[in-house]
Amino acid sequence: MQDTINFIDLVALSRITPEATVERFGGLINSSFFDASNILGTLKQKGLVDFITSFPTQSVLTVTQDGKLLLDEAHQKSATPVDTLDMAVLAELSSGRRNLPDLASGVNVTPKDLALRLYKLNEQKFLSYELRNGSINMALTEKGFLQVKDGSGVQNVAQAAAAMQESIQGNAAPMQSQQVPKMPQMPQMPQQPAAPKTDAELKELEAKIVSAKRMKSIAMFVIIVIVVVIVALLYLTGRI
Repeated sequence: MQDTINFIDLVALSRITPEATVERFGGLINSSFFDASNILGTLKQKGLVDFITSFPTQSVLTVTQDGKLLLDEAHQKSATPVDTLDMAVLAELSSGRRNLPDLASGVNVTPKDLALRLYKLNEQKFLSYELRNGSINMALTEKGFLQVKDGSGVQNVAQAAAAMQESIQGNAAPMQSQQVPKMPQMPQMPQQPAAPKTDAELKELEAKIVSAKRMKSIAMFVIIVIVVVIVALLYLTGRI
């Protein structure tokens, strides 16, 4: 049940004060009585709040021990430095995923982990949110936008980029050490006899000329293939 806790649950839980009542809960979360009742029922089902309905007096709303532990965990998490997962959440928000279902589909973590990260990023002023009528919309602050653009302070992201660069350079090094295959030498055209005297000599000369032309065509084809292979290798390694 704890893993199903989402950001709306955490925000609603954080709005509960010692003077909070069931009847006034909707005003605390900017929601109608119907939407507030659904959220409150979810919080009670997950064991985060408790209340006893009383009439005609108002029903006092209290946070359970599990609810207090969740709030303590959220406060502790909000004091930690920004890491790779936080950057992934900010990047998804930057791409236009403003509501919770869209954001959850872009970041493949449990609802509770996502809720703790969003709470942390809000506490550190990287994002802002609006809870209204049972739904929540989020947006990057200027600080969050700049964090996404330059990635400052995220050591894990920098290390991942450095490792990727080293991998690319490592793959390119063996290719650089390989010698470019030498071009095959063009076969020399046989010298034509000054003055053939017989039909046999003429036929032999024609045969040599045809053979030389064939060898030349083959050599040109081999040269073209080698050039294409070299260009492809340079393109794949980012040299061109």
